[in-house]
Amino acid sequence: MRKTLISASLLIIILFTLPCVFGADRKLQPAADANIINLNNISVDKIRKEIRIKSNIAITEGILEYLLVGNQGKTYESVFKVIGNKPSELNFALLLIGCKAMNYADFLKLKDESDGLSKLRKHHRQSLLQIDILKAGQSYDLQRIMVNREKSTAPFIWVYTGGLMIKDHGYAADLELSYIGLWPDRVAVVNLFSGLKNPYQGNFGFEINKALTEKLAVDQNFEILIRK
Repeated sequence: MRKTLISASLLIIILFTLPCVFGADRKLQPAADANIINLNNISVDKIRKEIRIKSNIAITEGILEYLLVGNQGKTYESVFKVIGNKPSELNFALLLIGCKAMNYADFLKLKDESDGLSKLRKHHRQSLLQIDILKAGQSYDLQRIMVNREKSTAPFIWVYTGGLMIKDHGYAADLELSYIGLWPDRVAVVNLFSGLKNPYQGNFGFEINKALTEKLAVDQNFEILIRK
């Protein structure tokens, strides 16, 4: 009975906060499957606990600070872009599949500690995400698109950091259109847990894989799959 009351209360909160998050003109799009919620190019499967984002290649060469931004955002330094959505919708989707945002200051602190990764995995499991890239429905290795200039072989560790609310301005990521950061960004909804250095201060961080530029094209279709 108590669980039922909590679930009902959560549903009421979500229904009342949706207009605030998305704006009065944003509506949830019904899907053939009642367990799937469509938000334009972002879909949420509540049963499988996964999020799919239809995206496009943003650039074919250059330094990278983001994995994903909005079409009117910093596309000049992002692998992918998404059209017709807001980062707050990704934030909502992550909450819907049961993720918990990690405090950004704690994220930065752990990132610089020698045992930070083990602490992250032990104490912040609900903030950890798995991100896969799909092309035509098939798995596609992200490292084919972008290369690590520091030659690091560390795996991609993605963390839901939740973004930033600014007084009198609302959700900052919706202003910056920052979804997923490679170089830590307080505003981004998701960030890469990494010790990589600033890519603009030397031969650090990530850049588009020059060897693949002939096979990539701006606006080429991909899909980003996010799971807990």
